[in-house]
Amino acid sequence: MGLVKNNNKNAHVVIPRGADIKPKNEFSINDLEEKQTVEQTHKFEYIPSVTSIKVDTKIRDMVNTLSLIGYGDNQKEVIENALNSVINNMSIESKRNFENQYQVLENKTINSIKKKLV
Repeated sequence: MGLVKNNNKNAHVVIPRGADIKPKNEFSINDLEEKQTVEQTHKFEYIPSVTSIKVDTKIRDMVNTLSLIGYGDNQKEVIENALNSVINNMSIESKRNFENQYQVLENKTINSIKKKLV
C-alpha cells in the first residue's frame, strides 16, 4: 500500500512562473483575412519573356523552311505549331506527365523572377 500512497507533502505549494507574457500586437482572424485580400490584389503576374535556344544549323534551316512554305509566319510560330502538334497527339498519361513537368519548370522560372525583383 505504501507504493500507491502519494507521499508528496508539498502538493499545495505554488511554483512562481514569473511575469505574464503578452504579445506586443494582438490581431483577429478578420485582420488576417484583410491581409490576404490585400496580398491577392498585389499578386505577381507572370509574362513570358523572349529567350534563345541553341540549335544547330540544320534545325534552324528546317524551321526557316517550314516558315517559308507556310507552316507559320515566323520561327516562333513554326516551333509553337510543332510543339502543339506533339502535345495534342500525346496519350493521356504522357500529357499529364508533360503538364506536371511544365508546371514545375514554370514555377521555377517564376520564383527566379520574383527573387530578382526583391
